Amino acid sequence: MTHQTNSTDQIAAWAESLGTDQVPPDAFALAKKAFLDTLAVSLSGSQLDSTRIVTALAREHGPANGPCSVIGHGFKTDVLAAALANGTAAHAELFDDNNEPMMSHPSASLVSALLPLAQSRGLGGAAVLLAYVVGFEVNVVLGRQLNPRLYEAGWHVTRTLGVLGVTAACCRLLGLGPGPFRAALGIAASMASGLRQNFGTMTMALHAGLTARDGVQAALLAEKGFLSDAEALDGRYGFFNLFAGGPPPCLPTPLPLGEPFELLQSGIIFKPYPSGAPTHAAVHATLALHGRLGIHLPEVTSIVCHVHRWNFMTLREGIPADTLRARVSLRYCVAAALRFGTLGSAQFTDDALGDPLVQKFMGLIEIRQADDLPDNGLFPAAVEVRLVNGETATVRCDVPPGAPANPLSDADAGQKYRSCASVVLDAAAIEHTRAMILGIDRLADIGDLCSALEGGTRP
Repeated sequence: MTHQTNSTDQIAAWAESLGTDQVPPDAFALAKKAFLDTLAVSLSGSQLDSTRIVTALAREHGPANGPCSVIGHGFKTDVLAAALANGTAAHAELFDDNNEPMMSHPSASLVSALLPLAQSRGLGGAAVLLAYVVGFEVNVVLGRQLNPRLYEAGWHVTRTLGVLGVTAACCRLLGLGPGPFRAALGIAASMASGLRQNFGTMTMALHAGLTARDGVQAALLAEKGFLSDAEALDGRYGFFNLFAGGPPPCLPTPLPLGEPFELLQSGIIFKPYPSGAPTHAAVHATLALHGRLGIHLPEVTSIVCHVHRWNFMTLREGIPADTLRARVSLRYCVAAALRFGTLGSAQFTDDALGDPLVQKFMGLIEIRQADDLPDNGLFPAAVEVRLVNGETATVRCDVPPGAPANPLSDADAGQKYRSCASVVLDAAAIEHTRAMILGIDRLADIGDLCSALEGGTRP
């Protein structure tokens, strides 16, 4: 890699040359955890309305007996439709992982693209795992270079930037040479899109599905000789200038791919709650308050959430009218956590949203910016409640559970998989698929895992 090559050349050269022996074992171990977490939330998300609609289209317009599994729906379709459906499922509950410098969800689209693509070619798990590392590193390195301006402009980075990393991962999986690899990245640059205005709607989940599908399609087009502009990233009208307002600050020096590996440097945030990451610190603090207040919950007269300034840019304000908006509403997530003492899938139902005490708490909540919270990218928060007798209680959370500095235990990760998978798979299938995912690098044919994740035939 030289200083004279453009960003497309750099990404293609690094991704092509990366060998398994160059990836630290701890990076591979974290990648396996990402597959376990992503497939967990894909199984539970497969049953939400957004995924059902996308899946219904795959049934209506796809092949009757395609090569690629649709997770949780008991059938196979073509590779593009499977990537779209599975990617939508992975993001449907907002339960999928995050990365702090990327400011988005790295694994939902990566996993959802790589599995059907590998299944369609009869490839093994080791190749899939290495391709995931490639895609993750490309996305997070670019995210570190281009954020926060990319996010502040209103782009959903999971989609806008994610398509570049997913494409790189797919190219690596297919073993594309330098020319097709560069062409695929140029194709993907023209596929980039995704508006944060659609947060809290079905389209938010669709962003991850479209990213998975587009990454596969860009790689497959390039494999057949489809071409794009060599300056699609760096050019005057290229990705960097149009989406981020300028080139990566590191230029003209090379992009620091694998120096060090972002899987180890910034890591992955695994969510304990199926809601937007900016709610998690406040939710964690609120759950502690629920335990303290006990029978005095009905006596709460005011709730103040002290949050970092980033929360105001990210979350939806007002009282949410539906459960999708509730997932990106700090007001709802705090109210539900205080009312129920937990925040899981059961708290994102119409019954929970309409609960009288939840509705009361939402009306009491005041959200204030606090300048004394750390600028750590984890949306720290403090929650203060006041009772009718004037007593107050406050809990602060700087690093929510699931962050690299406060990781979920293996037991917690296993429980999350079992809980999410139980909406599709029986107990034996849950343990069978879990073992396959944790040993994904030993699978000779990834299709065995994909087929096992289909579950039974569903209407």
